[in-house]
Amino acid sequence: MTRLGRDRGNGGRPSAAWLTALLLAAVAVAAAGCGGAAKAADAQPTASAQPRLRVMIFGDSTTQETAGDYTWRYRLAAHLSFSAPGRVDFVGTRDDVHDNVSDTAGSHAYLNPVFDSQHSSVWGDSLYLENPKVESVLQKVPADVALVLLGGNDLEFRTNAPQTVVKIKQFVDNARKANPKLTFVLGHVLTRWNPDFNAIALPQAVDYNKLLDQQAPGWSTPTSQVITAPTDLGWDPRKDTWDGSHPNPNGEMVIARGFANALHDLGIGGKFGAVFGNLTWPEKGGVPVAAPAGGTHYTVTWPAAPGATAYLIERRTGSTDDQTYVRWPAQIKGLTFTTENLPRGSTVYYRVIPVKVWMTGQPGPAVEINVPSSRA
Repeated sequence: MTRLGRDRGNGGRPSAAWLTALLLAAVAVAAAGCGGAAKAADAQPTASAQPRLRVMIFGDSTTQETAGDYTWRYRLAAHLSFSAPGRVDFVGTRDDVHDNVSDTAGSHAYLNPVFDSQHSSVWGDSLYLENPKVESVLQKVPADVALVLLGGNDLEFRTNAPQTVVKIKQFVDNARKANPKLTFVLGHVLTRWNPDFNAIALPQAVDYNKLLDQQAPGWSTPTSQVITAPTDLGWDPRKDTWDGSHPNPNGEMVIARGFANALHDLGIGGKFGAVFGNLTWPEKGGVPVAAPAGGTHYTVTWPAAPGATAYLIERRTGSTDDQTYVRWPAQIKGLTFTTENLPRGSTVYYRVIPVKVWMTGQPGPAVEINVPSSRA
């Protein structure tokens, strides 16, 4: 297996000579049926001439993510499909997201499920839990590169910043027992937001990330590179999460950029580019139906939207020139809503918008209610 690495005599960047040698070795490895080497920067062979690089992603809920999400894994896979087509194969022990509504694993309700979704991330995971089993995971599912975004739950519940650095070094050591040639990309832990106190939560992540950057390069061996990924660059948990901890579409892009640019430093894929923010959650409300509920009341019901924790109801009246929808002031926690008495002879439309804690989705189609002009 060819190792991934960087020429330390070239400021940590891959040298042209090293990349050329690596490319030739990669083609030889591919012919022998073994996986994984970095893409050469200067030579441009076809994707079929290069071995596929097996990449395993380890993480907690920030990485597994939830029903109704794209996930940052999707963003990274999309980036690599364009900048390194056919070069990366995501591998792992699972391919699901967590259902945040039922609080159960095993959901496949991605916003777009059409991507290489295998990973080894699980809700609530930590280095404390992962360290004893990472060797067996990699023995069961071999990998060439490990992308790791763990440590946040350790920092919050178990260990301080220096102790957490010791924990992730143990992760590296244990993983090498399964594959001493494994390349590691260790992501920065992300701060969180506490809306009750209007303050940053998990501030100890900042100290941890500094220590990680200082120490991790020294963990490299002649066959196993260790680098860090600036997954926190530009991160703002107030704007980049839907609940203070878990990434919204903006946050997914920020995390994916950090890992993509670290992989680029290893010669894998291109630079991610700018993240502009203000991305919307594209989940739409389902198709509602309406049924009489006595008098001129109607009961409106709709199907659940993946990941939605509440819903907004909007109404407009078709008998006027104003086509503007007016929003009901309170969020609806269930899947049903009973209208006020509607004017007789009117045509009224109701539509539903999903909400995921403080992230608002898109309006779905409206149901039309034609209120009889007189009692039957």
